[in-house]
Amino acid sequence: MFALAFMFLGILIGFLLRNTSFPALVARCVMPVILALLFCMGVLIGANDTIMNNLPSLGLSGLVLAASTLAGSVVCVSLVCHVLNRRKNMAATQQDRS
Repeated sequence: MFALAFMFLGILIGFLLRNTSFPALVARCVMPVILALLFCMGVLIGANDTIMNNLPSLGLSGLVLAASTLAGSVVCVSLVCHVLNRRKNMAATQQDRS
């Protein structure tokens, strides 16, 4: 519930600041922040003795699940950034034609 509240707060702030340079700054920061979060998650997993001791029993399925999660997150963020930049460029092109 707490994370959902933050998401809606971000939507509200984005809506209020949509005509400023703030959304462009945030868009440039998304990928580095996600990579930093994934790095921190890796550090926490590596420091957890229970997970590290049970790593052989987790096997290939755990590795595939973790790699898929990481790859899916990176791909989704890249696609969203690409779509948003494409819409922004299309709007600028239409504005130039007017």
